[in-house]
Amino acid sequence: MLYAYQVYETLLDVARKDLRGRSLTPEEYNNVAPLVNEAVFSKYYSEFESSGENSESMSAFKVLNEAIPLVAGVGTLPARYYHIVGMPRYGTSVYVDLVSSMEHAKREQDYLTKATLTHPTCRLGIANTAADMTIYVTPTSIPAIFLDYIRTADTPVLDYYVNDTTLNYTWMASGGGVVAVPVGSTAMDGTAGGNTNSTTVDWEWDIEDLPLIINLLLQYLGIQLPSPELYEGGTLGEKKSDEQ
Repeated sequence: MLYAYQVYETLLDVARKDLRGRSLTPEEYNNVAPLVNEAVFSKYYSEFESSGENSESMSAFKVLNEAIPLVAGVGTLPARYYHIVGMPRYGTSVYVDLVSSMEHAKREQDYLTKATLTHPTCRLGIANTAADMTIYVTPTSIPAIFLDYIRTADTPVLDYYVNDTTLNYTWMASGGGVVAVPVGSTAMDGTAGGNTNSTTVDWEWDIEDLPLIINLLLQYLGIQLPSPELYEGGTLGEKKSDEQ
């Protein structure tokens, strides 16, 4: 795990090599961090289980044996659902075949290929534009299935309060705990000299992913490094990540 403040301070250390001081605010960092987080997630997901190392990188996002209750064959997938891994299961050993809508229609037209309790099928979709992702299981008498899936990554946020006089920042810990903002300081949400709840969310990636994250942050922020060696070091880290 990478702490939110750790990534931000490392980014400042790299970006301030041209002596610009605090090159970007925490708010600017918070605006770009979700984009970079999604880019890292998409990169590793595109290579998912192509190697043992990549499987380990994504293992923290793999949820196993999630029970999905069904009502008339329809179940709501978890809010953090991203992609099915393997095949859904019914009971202890019956696998549910994931099919397209066209294949489902063709199978159901033929008595020999239509879904049964021994050979059930499922489709993915949504009931309407306001609904969550749902799964449709046939036969509709099946009460529940079990699902292995990849969940989405937490969106990183760095929360703080700043001394109104010295402009020194104090980073809030993740976990949503209550933070006492001292008199003479102001929190990111505007709280001055009172209690507020921390909104900090740490990055779910490991320390070896830090060079890639920093390089992507620099690119998204449009920061031009004054030294070619610094830029080459960042892109080298990204290339190494691509080669693994």
